[in-house]
Amino acid sequence: MAGATLTKESVSRRPEWPLSLLRNVVPKWPDREWLRVAITALLSLILQRLWQRLLQKRQQIADVRNWVDSVDLENVQACLLTTVNLKTCGRIEKRTVMASRLSKIFTNSYIRDMVLQAAAKTTEEDPFVCRYLRMEDRWNVLVSALNHLSSLFGPYHLFSNQIASYESCWYVFTLVGSRTRGAGRFFVTPRHPLSKDVGAMRVRLVLISEREIRQICSGDISAEDGEAFSERHSARWNLMRRFAEMFEKQLSRVTKTPEGCLDVRSISWGNNLCGTVKASLKTAPMQSELKDPDINNFLRIHVPVPLMRETKVMGMEDVVLYE
Repeated sequence: MAGATLTKESVSRRPEWPLSLLRNVVPKWPDREWLRVAITALLSLILQRLWQRLLQKRQQIADVRNWVDSVDLENVQACLLTTVNLKTCGRIEKRTVMASRLSKIFTNSYIRDMVLQAAAKTTEEDPFVCRYLRMEDRWNVLVSALNHLSSLFGPYHLFSNQIASYESCWYVFTLVGSRTRGAGRFFVTPRHPLSKDVGAMRVRLVLISEREIRQICSGDISAEDGEAFSERHSARWNLMRRFAEMFEKQLSRVTKTPEGCLDVRSISWGNNLCGTVKASLKTAPMQSELKDPDINNFLRIHVPVPLMRETKVMGMEDVVLYE
């Protein structure tokens, strides 16, 4: 047997029970479909993970670039501008009222992209976002912002509804898209090492007291050349002055009073509390007025400010400077 060799006959006579056992234990998958499904699922998972990593890397690069360039277009800042310290030290004070995600204020992606595209067109000389929106879209954009601003003062409205101890205050607001480039942010630490002194590029809701706007229109509040605290405060004043020009023009259109004959100190908006110029199908001149880019760029908002004393009148009162 030691010298025996394997022949075809000896091989054919070998027992076949191991192969038969394997055939019975391992199920017969037709054309090995399970293997193709498993490989496809594995490749899909790998591609999905790679795509997610790629998106995360792109977002990280974009975040770093926006941080370096001081760009923040994902958030909206609502701020109050006031001239309370303009005469004493030449400052236009800015106070943050609210900060929120852009997607929270404008939940519709189409409107959100429209606002961002309009904000990209603004300049320091013309910073108003609504001027670059269609006239029929301005109302919806401003109302979306109005709803969030009004919610900040919700407790005041509940308070004024029960107790006549408040002052009826009116504010005007608009959307601004440009950044402030003037120096003056780090005036407290003038030796602070900076490569550039610019504000963040973001969409802002600028809120101004209507009383102050009327005083700017009438000339009761003014700023002479060289009086501003810094270039940054000078830029804020220019924004308020430009806002006042739009306010006076729109007030003239709503009240149908020529601008030269308009007593901006005391004239009321009448029943048009929102302060918008509305279209009329009967009058063709009104249709042409709506093509003016300075029209319908802002809305009014009522804030009942609680007081420590009780007033005699309950309900909204319009702005009256001089009685």
